[in-house]
Amino acid sequence: MARQSDKPVTPEQVLDKTAKYCAYQERCVKDVSEKLKTFEISEKDRKEILNYLIDNRFVNDKRFAYAFVRGKINQSGWGLNKIRFHLMQKDIDKTIIDEALQAFDEEVYRQRLVEILQTKAKSVKAANDFEKNRKLAAFAMQKGFEAGLVWEVLKEGFGD
Repeated sequence: MARQSDKPVTPEQVLDKTAKYCAYQERCVKDVSEKLKTFEISEKDRKEILNYLIDNRFVNDKRFAYAFVRGKINQSGWGLNKIRFHLMQKDIDKTIIDEALQAFDEEVYRQRLVEILQTKAKSVKAANDFEKNRKLAAFAMQKGFEAGLVWEVLKEGFGD
């Protein structure tokens, strides 16, 4: 007797499972395409399913980019450089990336950087202010914040 598999086997089952995957959270075309490759269906069926999901707005790179930017700034504390890099890795069009990054409120972004620096400043050990600021700047830039903005905020004292 053949073992019952949890993996969908028909294109209809794959479509159903992939539609649920897309409905759970925003996905980009590349992620959905990669997910479809995990199913044992033909390349033709994969393309048809992907086209159906795009046509019926289950997956949309622009919507994904906006949600990604919002989430990474607000929840993960990422800077625009790191976000841009990750969106490029997901094959999001440069125009969409630029649009999504510009749509985020600059004051909210700056305030998020201030909060991150204030939190980190509590745990930084340094011999003097110069060394402390250097360590804070390195930390913020590693999170993807732009060097000019980081130094500007540090120079202003960021409310510590």
